[in-house]
Amino acid sequence: MTTTFETWELPARIALSDQGIGYHAANPIIEDVRDHCRRTGESPFETFGEPREFAARTAAEQPPGLLEMVDREGMTPRDYLGGQLFVLSVLVIPAVVLFAAIGRTWTFPATAAGLTGIVLLAATLFWTGGVPQAVRASGRPHLVKYVWAATPVLILAAAIAFTTLPREHLFGIPVVAVVAVAALAVALQLREPKPAGPPSRIEAPPTTEAWFERLAGLLVGRYDLRPDRAAELTRTARARVTESGRTAEEELGPVEEYARRVQEAEPVRRNPFWRTRPAQIVSLLVGISIAVRAFIGWQQDGVWWAAYLIALPAGLGGVWFLIQALRRKNT
Repeated sequence: MTTTFETWELPARIALSDQGIGYHAANPIIEDVRDHCRRTGESPFETFGEPREFAARTAAEQPPGLLEMVDREGMTPRDYLGGQLFVLSVLVIPAVVLFAAIGRTWTFPATAAGLTGIVLLAATLFWTGGVPQAVRASGRPHLVKYVWAATPVLILAAAIAFTTLPREHLFGIPVVAVVAVAALAVALQLREPKPAGPPSRIEAPPTTEAWFERLAGLLVGRYDLRPDRAAELTRTARARVTESGRTAEEELGPVEEYARRVQEAEPVRRNPFWRTRPAQIVSLLVGISIAVRAFIGWQQDGVWWAAYLIALPAGLGGVWFLIQALRRKNT
């Protein structure tokens, strides 16, 4: 029973999270299922169904205040930002080890150009990889264009730092220290999440007009409805509020909860650009070009092991994924 239950538990937790039931809220739900299976000897698959079906039923039974406001990917803005920070921390470890092995060194020379450029480069990767998604998931899609507009500024700043700041040696940075800091950052992010505490302050409900603006933003940004459909649903809500003579908050409830309910029956969605096939193709082409340049450069530098064991497999893998993306129908 243990193996069967654990096989069911992990996808069930993921499915519950996708429905807005976080780790701590899911714990008693999972424990109830575990106790039932332990007492009866039944399989959770037979008694409670497939994890996704179970999660959907369970979410429908929860009080609205318990559910986290997640987007279609099961993510909150904080998840996107924390996830991008985690990815960068994980990537630092093999990257540092690789460059240390190529340079055959235990320390990296710190310069003003290098330190400033690397910090700006890390900020750019964090910005582009997490902030647009977080802003959209927060229900503010109109701000995403400003986030992307700031990206070239960050890239230019990093390039200027690398090319114009002084390159005099300041001090040495031990490779082990960099790896240790990155490993500590990863470990901190892998800790069990803390339960959400009570709100620090009670916010006043939005005005009726702000409520409708927020509704449209949530429908487009968090739930990927087409702008015209979001506008139509907003007009319907506005008409209902006008007819009732009450405020939007009084008639329809909290705007985030209303947006979550009203979007559930919508079959047509429009993905943001970075989730579309053209964006995937562009990113794969960039990745393949980086792998090719690394293969050529490492061969010229005599680092054949890195060229053939890292760059070549990465490039071939990128080509394979590119072929799959080109074959897949654009939906």
